[in-house]
Amino acid sequence: MKTVNFGKKINCTMVTQIHTLFFSPTGTTAKVAKQITAGLDVPALTYNLTTQKDRNQHRKLSFNSDDLLLVAVPVYAGRIPEFMEELFSTFEGQNTPAIFTVVYGNRDYDDALLELKDLFEGRGFKGIAAGAFIGEHSYTEKVATNRPDAEDLSAAFQFGQKIKATLDELPKLKNHRLTVKGNVPYKERKPMPLMAPETNEKCTDCGVCVEICPMEAIDQTDNRTIHAEKCIRCNSCVKHCPEKAKSFTHQIFIEFSERLIQNCSSVRKEPELFFL
Repeated sequence: MKTVNFGKKINCTMVTQIHTLFFSPTGTTAKVAKQITAGLDVPALTYNLTTQKDRNQHRKLSFNSDDLLLVAVPVYAGRIPEFMEELFSTFEGQNTPAIFTVVYGNRDYDDALLELKDLFEGRGFKGIAAGAFIGEHSYTEKVATNRPDAEDLSAAFQFGQKIKATLDELPKLKNHRLTVKGNVPYKERKPMPLMAPETNEKCTDCGVCVEICPMEAIDQTDNRTIHAEKCIRCNSCVKHCPEKAKSFTHQIFIEFSERLIQNCSSVRKEPELFFL
Protein backbone atom coordinates (compact mmCIF):
# COMPACT_ATOMS: atom_id res chain seq x y z
CA MET A 1 0.00 0.00 0.00
CA LYS A 2 1.48 3.31 -1.10
CA THR A 3 0.56 6.43 0.87
CA VAL A 4 1.27 9.95 -0.31
CA ASN A 5 0.78 12.95 1.98
CA PHE A 6 0.53 16.45 0.58
CA GLY A 7 0.62 19.30 3.09
CA LYS A 8 -0.64 18.94 6.63
CA LYS A 9 -3.69 17.31 8.11
CA ILE A 10 -6.91 19.25 7.73
CA ASN A 11 -9.94 20.32 9.61
CA CYS A 12 -13.25 20.25 7.94
CA THR A 13 -16.37 20.62 9.96
CA MET A 14 -18.34 18.49 12.37
CA VAL A 15 -19.22 15.61 10.06
CA THR A 16 -22.53 14.09 11.08
CA GLN A 17 -23.16 11.69 8.20
CA ILE A 18 -21.34 10.02 5.34
CA HIS A 19 -22.97 9.58 1.95
CA THR A 20 -21.41 6.67 0.04
CA LEU A 21 -22.01 6.69 -3.71
CA PHE A 22 -20.71 3.98 -6.01
CA PHE A 23 -21.07 2.61 -9.53
CA SER A 24 -20.10 -1.06 -9.51
CA PRO A 25 -21.28 -3.40 -12.30
CA THR A 26 -19.13 -6.37 -11.24
CA GLY A 27 -19.14 -5.66 -7.50
CA THR A 28 -15.46 -4.87 -6.95
CA THR A 29 -15.89 -1.12 -6.49
CA ALA A 30 -18.76 -1.68 -4.07
CA LYS A 31 -16.58 -3.91 -1.88
CA VAL A 32 -13.90 -1.24 -1.59
CA ALA A 33 -16.39 1.57 -0.94
CA LYS A 34 -18.13 -0.40 1.79
CA GLN A 35 -14.85 -1.14 3.58
CA ILE A 36 -13.78 2.51 3.51
CA THR A 37 -17.20 3.43 4.90
CA ALA A 38 -16.84 0.83 7.66
CA GLY A 39 -13.45 2.26 8.61
CA LEU A 40 -14.90 5.76 8.85
CA ASP A 41 -17.42 4.51 11.42
CA VAL A 42 -19.79 7.45 10.84
CA PRO A 43 -23.57 7.11 10.28
CA ALA A 44 -23.87 6.37 6.56
CA LEU A 45 -26.33 6.49 3.70
CA THR A 46 -25.48 4.36 0.66
CA TYR A 47 -26.40 5.21 -2.93
CA ASN A 48 -25.89 2.39 -5.43
CA LEU A 49 -25.71 4.10 -8.83
CA THR A 50 -25.14 0.97 -10.89
CA THR A 51 -28.45 0.62 -12.73
CA GLN A 52 -30.20 3.23 -14.81
CA LYS A 53 -33.15 3.08 -12.44
CA ASP A 54 -30.86 3.82 -9.49
CA ARG A 55 -29.23 6.71 -11.31
CA ASN A 56 -32.56 8.23 -12.26
CA GLN A 57 -33.63 8.06 -8.62
CA HIS A 58 -30.52 9.80 -7.33
CA ARG A 59 -30.22 12.80 -9.58
CA LYS A 60 -29.70 16.35 -8.33
CA LEU A 61 -28.48 15.34 -4.90
CA SER A 62 -27.23 18.15 -2.67
CA PHE A 63 -24.95 17.96 0.35
CA ASN A 64 -24.08 20.28 3.22
CA SER A 65 -20.80 21.19 4.87
CA ASP A 66 -21.50 18.78 7.74
CA ASP A 67 -21.91 15.86 5.34
CA LEU A 68 -19.03 13.69 4.12
CA LEU A 69 -19.17 12.34 0.57
CA LEU A 70 -17.44 9.14 -0.53
CA VAL A 71 -17.69 8.52 -4.27
CA ALA A 72 -16.25 5.39 -5.90
CA VAL A 73 -16.18 4.34 -9.55
CA PRO A 74 -14.30 1.82 -11.70
CA VAL A 75 -11.71 2.95 -14.22
CA TYR A 76 -12.54 2.47 -17.88
CA ALA A 77 -9.48 2.89 -20.13
CA GLY A 78 -7.84 5.32 -17.75
CA ARG A 79 -10.91 7.53 -17.23
CA ILE A 80 -14.09 7.51 -15.15
CA PRO A 81 -17.13 6.03 -16.96
CA GLU A 82 -18.10 8.72 -19.44
CA PHE A 83 -21.86 8.54 -18.89
CA MET A 84 -21.37 9.11 -15.15
CA GLU A 85 -20.10 12.63 -15.81
CA GLU A 86 -23.59 13.86 -16.64
CA LEU A 87 -25.04 12.42 -13.44
CA PHE A 88 -22.25 13.77 -11.25
CA SER A 89 -22.69 17.21 -12.80
CA THR A 90 -26.18 17.34 -11.24
CA PHE A 91 -24.78 17.03 -7.69
CA GLU A 92 -24.21 20.10 -5.54
CA GLY A 93 -21.95 20.53 -2.53
CA GLN A 94 -21.58 23.37 -0.05
CA ASN A 95 -17.91 23.08 0.82
CA THR A 96 -18.72 19.41 1.45
CA PRO A 97 -15.69 17.28 2.38
CA ALA A 98 -15.24 14.44 -0.09
CA ILE A 99 -13.25 11.24 -0.57
CA PHE A 100 -12.54 10.19 -4.16
CA THR A 101 -11.97 6.52 -4.98
CA VAL A 102 -11.29 4.61 -8.19
CA VAL A 103 -10.87 0.88 -8.73
CA TYR A 104 -8.86 -0.41 -11.68
CA GLY A 105 -7.89 -3.78 -13.12
CA ASN A 106 -4.15 -3.83 -12.36
CA ARG A 107 -3.12 -1.96 -15.54
CA ASP A 108 -3.24 1.73 -14.57
CA TYR A 109 -5.76 4.28 -13.40
CA ASP A 110 -4.12 7.00 -15.53
CA ASP A 111 -6.17 10.22 -15.14
CA ALA A 112 -9.35 8.78 -13.63
CA LEU A 113 -8.71 9.83 -10.04
CA LEU A 114 -7.76 13.37 -11.03
CA GLU A 115 -10.78 13.58 -13.33
CA LEU A 116 -13.11 12.46 -10.52
CA LYS A 117 -11.60 14.95 -8.11
CA ASP A 118 -11.77 17.84 -10.58
CA LEU A 119 -15.39 17.09 -11.43
CA PHE A 120 -16.58 17.14 -7.82
CA GLU A 121 -14.40 20.00 -6.68
CA GLY A 122 -15.96 22.02 -9.48
CA ARG A 123 -19.39 21.31 -7.94
CA GLY A 124 -18.70 22.65 -4.43
CA PHE A 125 -16.96 19.68 -2.83
CA LYS A 126 -13.68 19.80 -0.90
CA GLY A 127 -11.37 16.86 -1.49
CA ILE A 128 -9.82 15.57 1.75
CA ALA A 129 -8.50 12.16 0.63
CA ALA A 130 -8.37 9.91 -2.41
CA GLY A 131 -7.45 6.35 -3.22
CA ALA A 132 -6.82 4.07 -6.18
CA PHE A 133 -7.55 0.41 -5.46
CA ILE A 134 -7.30 -2.75 -7.53
CA GLY A 135 -10.10 -5.10 -8.55
CA GLU A 136 -10.24 -8.14 -10.80
CA HIS A 137 -10.26 -6.90 -14.36
CA SER A 138 -13.76 -6.98 -15.84
CA TYR A 139 -12.42 -8.41 -19.12
CA THR A 140 -10.62 -11.41 -17.68
CA GLU A 141 -10.38 -13.19 -14.33
CA LYS A 142 -6.70 -13.85 -15.08
CA VAL A 143 -5.75 -10.25 -14.25
CA ALA A 144 -5.92 -9.22 -10.57
CA THR A 145 -7.71 -12.48 -9.85
CA ASN A 146 -10.18 -12.30 -6.94
CA ARG A 147 -9.20 -8.76 -6.02
CA PRO A 148 -9.97 -6.85 -3.95
CA ASP A 149 -8.66 -9.59 -1.65
CA ALA A 150 -8.37 -9.61 2.12
CA GLU A 151 -5.25 -7.43 2.02
CA ASP A 152 -6.96 -4.86 -0.23
CA LEU A 153 -10.07 -4.73 1.92
CA SER A 154 -7.96 -4.29 5.05
CA ALA A 155 -6.17 -1.38 3.34
CA ALA A 156 -9.54 0.17 2.46
CA PHE A 157 -10.75 -0.17 6.05
CA GLN A 158 -7.54 1.39 7.39
CA PHE A 159 -7.86 4.18 4.81
CA GLY A 160 -11.27 5.00 6.28
CA GLN A 161 -9.89 4.86 9.81
CA LYS A 162 -7.07 7.25 8.95
CA ILE A 163 -9.48 9.71 7.37
CA LYS A 164 -11.75 9.57 10.42
CA ALA A 165 -8.81 10.43 12.67
CA THR A 166 -8.32 13.71 10.78
CA LEU A 167 -11.94 14.83 10.48
CA ASP A 168 -11.98 17.06 13.55
CA GLU A 169 -8.86 18.83 12.27
CA LEU A 170 -10.26 19.73 8.85
CA PRO A 171 -11.09 23.43 9.49
CA LYS A 172 -7.39 24.15 10.00
CA LEU A 173 -6.64 23.05 6.43
CA LYS A 174 -9.46 24.81 4.66
CA ASN A 175 -6.97 26.57 2.37
CA HIS A 176 -5.05 23.39 1.52
CA ARG A 177 -5.80 21.48 -1.65
CA LEU A 178 -5.73 17.73 -2.22
CA THR A 179 -3.25 16.62 -4.89
CA VAL A 180 -3.49 13.29 -6.71
CA LYS A 181 -1.77 11.64 -9.65
CA GLY A 182 -2.98 12.37 -13.16
CA ASN A 183 -2.55 14.70 -16.10
CA VAL A 184 -4.48 17.44 -17.88
CA PRO A 185 -5.62 17.13 -20.57
CA TYR A 186 -6.98 13.76 -19.51
CA LYS A 187 -6.22 10.62 -21.46
CA GLU A 188 -8.06 10.63 -24.78
CA ARG A 189 -11.16 8.46 -24.98
CA LYS A 190 -10.57 6.30 -28.03
CA PRO A 191 -13.59 4.97 -29.91
CA MET A 192 -14.23 1.24 -29.86
CA PRO A 193 -16.22 -0.74 -32.41
CA LEU A 194 -19.73 -1.66 -31.32
CA MET A 195 -19.77 -5.02 -29.59
CA ALA A 196 -21.76 -6.89 -26.99
CA PRO A 197 -21.65 -10.33 -25.35
CA GLU A 198 -23.01 -13.27 -27.27
CA THR A 199 -25.56 -15.58 -25.67
CA ASN A 200 -25.28 -19.35 -26.01
CA GLU A 201 -27.79 -22.16 -25.71
CA LYS A 202 -27.40 -22.36 -21.92
CA CYS A 203 -29.55 -19.25 -21.49
CA THR A 204 -32.79 -19.94 -19.60
CA ASP A 205 -34.24 -16.41 -19.86
CA CYS A 206 -34.01 -16.12 -16.08
CA GLY A 207 -33.77 -12.32 -16.36
CA VAL A 208 -30.80 -11.84 -14.02
CA CYS A 209 -28.84 -10.05 -16.73
CA VAL A 210 -31.72 -7.69 -17.45
CA GLU A 211 -31.96 -6.69 -13.81
CA ILE A 212 -28.28 -5.90 -13.40
CA CYS A 213 -27.35 -4.36 -16.76
CA PRO A 214 -26.24 -0.77 -16.03
CA MET A 215 -27.29 0.53 -19.44
CA GLU A 216 -30.54 -1.41 -20.01
CA ALA A 217 -28.86 -2.90 -23.06
CA ILE A 218 -30.45 -6.36 -22.74
CA ASP A 219 -33.86 -6.93 -24.27
CA GLN A 220 -36.46 -7.49 -21.54
CA THR A 221 -38.51 -9.98 -23.55
CA ASP A 222 -35.59 -11.78 -25.18
CA ASN A 223 -32.65 -12.04 -22.78
CA ARG A 224 -30.49 -13.40 -25.58
CA THR A 225 -30.54 -10.07 -27.41
CA ILE A 226 -28.10 -7.35 -26.32
CA HIS A 227 -28.08 -3.98 -28.06
CA ALA A 228 -24.44 -3.26 -28.86
CA GLU A 229 -25.03 0.49 -29.19
CA LYS A 230 -25.88 0.61 -25.47
CA CYS A 231 -23.32 -1.90 -24.19
CA ILE A 232 -20.33 -0.44 -22.28
CA ARG A 233 -18.50 -3.82 -22.03
CA CYS A 234 -18.69 -3.79 -18.23
CA ASN A 235 -19.16 -7.59 -18.28
CA SER A 236 -21.73 -7.52 -15.50
CA CYS A 237 -23.98 -9.92 -17.41
CA VAL A 238 -21.03 -12.21 -18.20
CA LYS A 239 -19.87 -12.45 -14.59
CA HIS A 240 -23.32 -12.70 -13.00
CA CYS A 241 -25.07 -15.12 -15.37
CA PRO A 242 -25.89 -18.23 -13.30
CA GLU A 243 -25.68 -20.43 -16.40
CA LYS A 244 -22.45 -18.92 -17.85
CA ALA A 245 -24.46 -18.26 -20.99
CA LYS A 246 -22.84 -14.98 -22.03
CA SER A 247 -19.37 -14.17 -23.30
CA PHE A 248 -17.56 -11.77 -25.59
CA THR A 249 -16.50 -13.36 -28.87
CA HIS A 250 -15.50 -10.23 -30.81
CA GLN A 251 -11.91 -10.63 -32.03
CA ILE A 252 -10.83 -7.17 -30.85
CA PHE A 253 -12.09 -7.93 -27.35
CA ILE A 254 -10.27 -11.27 -27.32
CA GLU A 255 -7.01 -9.73 -28.53
CA PHE A 256 -7.18 -6.93 -25.95
CA SER A 257 -7.86 -9.43 -23.17
CA GLU A 258 -4.86 -11.48 -24.24
CA ARG A 259 -2.62 -8.39 -24.12
CA LEU A 260 -3.91 -7.60 -20.64
CA ILE A 261 -3.05 -11.11 -19.47
CA GLN A 262 0.41 -10.90 -21.03
CA ASN A 263 1.25 -7.45 -19.66
CA CYS A 264 -0.67 -7.11 -16.40
CA SER A 265 -1.15 -10.50 -14.79
CA SER A 266 2.31 -11.12 -13.33
CA VAL A 267 2.73 -7.94 -11.27
CA ARG A 268 0.69 -7.18 -8.17
CA LYS A 269 -0.08 -3.48 -7.92
CA GLU A 270 -1.04 -2.03 -4.56
CA PRO A 271 -3.48 0.71 -3.49
CA GLU A 272 -2.24 4.27 -3.72
CA LEU A 273 -3.63 6.71 -1.15
CA PHE A 274 -3.55 10.49 -1.00
CA PHE A 275 -4.31 12.83 1.89
CA LEU A 276 -4.41 16.56 2.47
